Amino acid sequence: MNKKRASDCLTHLQSALKVSALYPEGHPGIQNPLQNFIRELSQLLQAGRPLVLGIVDDVLAFDEVPFYDTDTTWRNLFVSLQGRGIESITFQPGIEVDEALGIVKILTGGDSEDGDDLAALWKNYAIQHAVYTELATTDDSQVRAHRIYSESLCMIMNVMTELRVGRIPSTRAAVAVVDSMRDLMLDDPNALMGMAMLKSYDDYTYNHSVNVAVFCLALGLQLELVPAELSAFGIAALLHDVGKVRTNETIIRKPGRLNDEEMRLIKLHSELGAEILESMQGMDPAARTMVLQHHIRFDRKGYPERLATEEIHPLADAIALADCYDAITSTRPYRRSREPGEAVRIIQSCAGSAYRPDLVEQFIRMLGTYPVGETVRLATGEIAVVIALNPLDAISPKVELVMDPDGVPLAETARVDLAQASEEKRRIVTSVDPLSKGIDVGTILEESLRA
Repeated sequence: MNKKRASDCLTHLQSALKVSALYPEGHPGIQNPLQNFIRELSQLLQAGRPLVLGIVDDVLAFDEVPFYDTDTTWRNLFVSLQGRGIESITFQPGIEVDEALGIVKILTGGDSEDGDDLAALWKNYAIQHAVYTELATTDDSQVRAHRIYSESLCMIMNVMTELRVGRIPSTRAAVAVVDSMRDLMLDDPNALMGMAMLKSYDDYTYNHSVNVAVFCLALGLQLELVPAELSAFGIAALLHDVGKVRTNETIIRKPGRLNDEEMRLIKLHSELGAEILESMQGMDPAARTMVLQHHIRFDRKGYPERLATEEIHPLADAIALADCYDAITSTRPYRRSREPGEAVRIIQSCAGSAYRPDLVEQFIRMLGTYPVGETVRLATGEIAVVIALNPLDAISPKVELVMDPDGVPLAETARVDLAQASEEKRRIVTSVDPLSKGIDVGTILEESLRA
C-alpha cells in the first residue's frame, strides 16, 4: 500500500477520534471525518482483501505500512488502541459509516453499560465488517505497565474532553485505572516508576497527571494505607489538575512567567477541580478534599488562602510533593528539567515550609537513595543509569551500563543488579550530569522497559 494513502486514511480516523466527544452523533463535526475515513478505506478495500490496523512492537502499522511516530503524530490513535487493549482491527469490504462510528466510540471509551467488554461493545454497535484481536495478556510486568499507563492516559484525555463540552465524567473509569495501577505495583513496585520517568513534552498535562498518580500510589503503598484510602488518594492524584480545563489554554501553555492576573486565575484550578469531583457521581469526598487542598502548603502560605486556618488532609500534602517532583524533573518551555537527585535535594530543602517533614522523608525513601532515572558513576569508573530499585538494598539499585571506564559509550548497554555479590566492585560513587556525558536518559529508560 502507498504510505501516503494509508496516512490519509488514518488521519481521518484520528480526526474522528479527537472530535467524537465534542459533538453528538449526527453532527457534521464527527460525520465529516468519518465519511472521509470510510471513503478512503473503501477505495483501499477495492482490491478485495481485508486491511489490518494494529500495534506491532510498539509501532502502529496499517496493512504492513509502519508509522513510527506514535509519541507525536499518531499518539491519539496509538493510545486509544492500547488503552482499549486492542492489538489489531481488521477492516473488511462493505464497512459502513455507522460501523466506523461504533469503532470510534469504543476507542474513545464512549458511555456504554458494557464497560470494557469488547465483544459486547462490538455487538452493541452492530460492527459486522471489522474484527478485533485483543492485546495478549501476560504476566510480564513491563508489558502490563505499558498497557496500564496507556489506559490511564486515555482516561485522563477523555475526562478533559468531556469537561470541555460540559459533560460530567465517569468516576468508574478513574477508579478502574487506579485499581490497575495499584495491582501492578503490588506485583512489581518498579514497573510504573520507570514509565513515570519517560517524559512527554507535547502532552505534559496528561502525562503529568498519570505520573503524579504513580508516585502517590507508590507512596501510599509504603504508608500502608487501607484500600479505600489508597483508592481515594490515587484518584485525587490522577485528577489533581483537572480544574485547569476551565482555565484559558493560553495561560496554561504560556512559555514565560505569569503576570499577577494570570497567576490569580491559575490559582483557581484547585477549587474548580474540587467542584468537578463533587459533581462526579460516586466520587469519594476525601478525593475532592485532597484536590481542593493540594496547594495550601504545610506552612499555610499557599492557596486557596481562605482555607489556611482549616485542618488539611494529610495526603493533600503528599500530592503536592509528587506534583513538585514530576514538574521539576520534566522539561518545560520556560526551564530545563532537573535530575532526580537534584529534585530530591530541592524537595528536602522545602521540608517544614512547603511540605510536611515526615512526608518528605517517606517520599524520598520511596524514591530510593538513587532514584530511577539518576545517572551515576561506579567505583569501576563506568557510567550507568538507574532503571529499578532494590527494595532490600537502597544503595544498590539495578542499573543500565552506558559507558566504559574511559568514558566511551558502549555499543550495547548492559543491565546489572548492583545488589548481586558478584557486582561488589560496582558500587555507586556519585551522581553525574547526563548532559555533560551526552547521555539521553529517556531513551535508556525506554529501551530498558522494552528489554
